[in-house]
Amino acid sequence: MTNVIHDKCDRLFAFYDTDGNGRLDRDDVNLMVGRVLAGSHVPLDSPKAAAVRAEYDAWWQSLVDHADTDADGVITQDEFRTAMSGLSPDRPAIQSTVRKAVDATFTAMDTDDDNQIPVSVVVAMFTSGGLSHESAAEAARVLDINGDGTITRDEYATAWLGFFLTDDPDAPASRILGKLS
Repeated sequence: MTNVIHDKCDRLFAFYDTDGNGRLDRDDVNLMVGRVLAGSHVPLDSPKAAAVRAEYDAWWQSLVDHADTDADGVITQDEFRTAMSGLSPDRPAIQSTVRKAVDATFTAMDTDDDNQIPVSVVVAMFTSGGLSHESAAEAARVLDINGDGTITRDEYATAWLGFFLTDDPDAPASRILGKLS
């Protein structure tokens, strides 16, 4: 695994490790859902919130299936790095895991269900997730591939898959979670 992929996997792991205990578990998923819903201004008791929770549950199960090598229900940073660094165009199962996370997050941010979200919503969601405003704004610029001020589900998915597939530190997708060192 290249240092660039290693760094990106570690950044994403830290972003997902919402309680900061150095491992991913069901509690992190619940906290992550709360952050996404808060950043997207989705009421916690709404049908949309229930749908987002269901999508995150499906993502979590898929991640456990592919990354939890010792079957303890917890994903360590090494397990996560190994699973995510193995993402490639010829590994559709891992790509499916990423797509589930992408779809769950996009669904929450797409409050009017028109398959596009304003960049301001992405900035708010990433800021609520712990990124600085500057890094969140850069992430929104990267995700808005055509630069029209809105991000489609396809743009969002394409950028995130690019995040995992490129080992070029200067590629736009490499900056989704901040500039690489």
